Amino acid sequence: MESLAETHITAQDAAVPDLTPMLAGRTPEFFIGNIRLNTRVIPAPMCNISDRAYRGLTRSMGADLVTTQMVSAEGLIRNDAKTWSLLDVSPDEKPVTVQLLGSNPQSLARAAQMAEEAGATIVDLNMGCPARNVTGNDCGSALMKSPQLVAEIVRTISNAIQIPFTVKMRAGWNDNDISAIDLAKICEAEGAKAVALHARTREQGYKGKADWTLIARMKQELKIPVIGNGDVMSPADAVRMFRQTACDAVMLGRGIIGNPWLLRACEAAVNSLFRGEVSHEDQVPGDELVHVEDNGEYVSVKVPYYMKDVAIDERLDLILHHTRLMVDTKGEKRGVCEMRKHSQQYIKGIPGCKSLREKLMKIETYADIEGLILQYREYLANRKRIIA
Repeated sequence: MESLAETHITAQDAAVPDLTPMLAGRTPEFFIGNIRLNTRVIPAPMCNISDRAYRGLTRSMGADLVTTQMVSAEGLIRNDAKTWSLLDVSPDEKPVTVQLLGSNPQSLARAAQMAEEAGATIVDLNMGCPARNVTGNDCGSALMKSPQLVAEIVRTISNAIQIPFTVKMRAGWNDNDISAIDLAKICEAEGAKAVALHARTREQGYKGKADWTLIARMKQELKIPVIGNGDVMSPADAVRMFRQTACDAVMLGRGIIGNPWLLRACEAAVNSLFRGEVSHEDQVPGDELVHVEDNGEYVSVKVPYYMKDVAIDERLDLILHHTRLMVDTKGEKRGVCEMRKHSQQYIKGIPGCKSLREKLMKIETYADIEGLILQYREYLANRKRIIA
């Protein structure tokens, strides 16, 4: 087979390599340094999303390794209260990765030690955030323009802590500067125990397609685990990423916001691939169109196949559970408000979902949401009696 390191095939090309033979013997378990993980499907760190409540929820849906939001190294060192609230690692949530943001090697190393002392299982460097307020301070994906600085940062942090250190990066700064492969080699040489690649450039942000061939090339070049990230929005996508890249794990980001069931569905599909029960993503079911009654009208909604087996009561219970976690960790006003972006997705495809979603977006207290869920359960019971 022609070396993927010698040819660059874009994500849009039809001729995509099938690396399924490289998956022979794969099991769900793999290691990052000396840390054994029980699944190769990992939730991505997401700003304003990956708080302790969200991490606990994703773990209940099958995640093993979870990651904090990006935490400013300088903020930790200055003992900034808001920064420490983003860290917020609980002793009972291991294994957990703390993701650090910064550009000063010594500051990052000290912050990594503080994260280790706080209970981190792994420390990760954010080298992928494309936000202007981050790159404008020479942090996040801006680090990809300074390979010598990256080498010093990775070396300094790796030598400062006893736990594994990893890096999450972008494909490069823009289409004219695709530097991920070279930087990943630097990270490996300087002590990183794994690299996660979001296969978009900083210039792309979250638009366009992720170039998975970069993930495949990186996997060929590195001995440490390579985690693929970008455009995994379904179980079929997870299978396709493994088949086309032979990566060690897949990382799910935006796809699980409001849909944590995607985690266990991806894990089930990937394990089927490893067992040889499926050999191609076309063998994994996709979305199905369902017609849902809402106040006498029928609404057509696309629902993932795996959601058809999720009972309505389970969805409602999850809304209450997640809201309770948010209130416990953030206070009632903030917790309930931030919960809105999750709850509206949890009810997709159930009877009366449109009306319920509108009401969920207006709630302000935990008592409000308890009352609303109770009313909805009564609506379902009355609806069932009418149909019967």
